Amino acid sequence: MGFALGIQLAVGRGHEIIAPMNARRLVLMIGVLAASVGCSRQGGEQKAFGAKETYGFLKNVGQIRLLINADNKDRIPAMIRGQDTAALGAQAVKTEEYRQTLVAIGSKGVDPDALTFTKNFGAILDLYRSVCLDTAELFREIKAANDRASGPHIDLPPVEYGSLTYQSDTLGTIDSLLESLGRLDMNAGGGAASLRSIVDKVRDDRDRLKSAKETHHDFTNRLKADFPLRYPDLDWTSKEIMP
Repeated sequence: MGFALGIQLAVGRGHEIIAPMNARRLVLMIGVLAASVGCSRQGGEQKAFGAKETYGFLKNVGQIRLLINADNKDRIPAMIRGQDTAALGAQAVKTEEYRQTLVAIGSKGVDPDALTFTKNFGAILDLYRSVCLDTAELFREIKAANDRASGPHIDLPPVEYGSLTYQSDTLGTIDSLLESLGRLDMNAGGGAASLRSIVDKVRDDRDRLKSAKETHHDFTNRLKADFPLRYPDLDWTSKEIMP
């Protein structure tokens, strides 16, 4: 269980070499793993699901949610606005580390609905990683098109944050980025036309992330109603347990 965090990792589509996560995050990751050693449920075998096991499992999941929520609200939007390909690559690596830590949390005796909740959250982590990789690729493609161009360069219009588009999270930033890209003439030929494929990737990432978040939100609301009835002796209102 677990994985090596002490080596440097290369981001899949780029060529940046990313340093390991900082010590504070590493300690927190190790703490999550140490607190959650356990076994997975076996096939269709019927077992009793414990309130304390389920609560402790979701508390460990919640520690990872706190980390990615901070990235979603602050770090990833800043990286996209700054067109920082190195930082976006590093974030993709870090998000994959979150996902692997999530998978490693022991689930013995855990309510299957809590496992579904965690699976939905894992899908969101995968999509944050895709957003980081594909926006970094977009910015590299713009640079490469400019390097090849003999005429005027492709200047990405400013990513604007008007009252109708601004949101202080990753989805809002991607919405604004795509609106800005929409002001490029992709049908005029030349360098701008070469960006169409990667722009479509970023748009698909945005749509899938939005859908995954909606699915997770709806399922979470169901659990918020069900778990207090199912396990009445525990407090399910904590944001650390349920978002």
